[in-house]
Amino acid sequence: MDNRKIKKYVELADKKKRAEANIDEIKQQMKVLEEYLLDNMMKAGQQSANLDGHTVYVHRQLWASAANGAEALHEALEQTGHGELVEPKVNSQRLSALVREFEQDEEGMPILPGALKEAVKVSEKYSVRVRKS
Repeated sequence: MDNRKIKKYVELADKKKRAEANIDEIKQQMKVLEEYLLDNMMKAGQQSANLDGHTVYVHRQLWASAANGAEALHEALEQTGHGELVEPKVNSQRLSALVREFEQDEEGMPILPGALKEAVKVSEKYSVRVRKS
């Protein structure tokens, strides 16, 4: 094993961690400024501002979610001819967490019960990580 490669990997992991911390700090500063700018632009009725070759503008997006639970929303969508929006989904992170809870065989793989044996594919992913020691 080449220790120089390990050392370089650790250096890069540290550099990445510092860069992510810088990004988090920048995002926090931008969030505070965004609240200020949005409040003041809305009060002034100003939709945009140009400065140093950049346009800062108020962007509006509409997002929808279930007001009275998913079942009521599904029924309402079906009744109004929008049933194509309703689809069953499985959250892969929750499914993986469930599978990790099952008893394991001698190779460390989960023993899936009943119909899950055929319906669930279990795979392993290996990665290299760094932690302070």
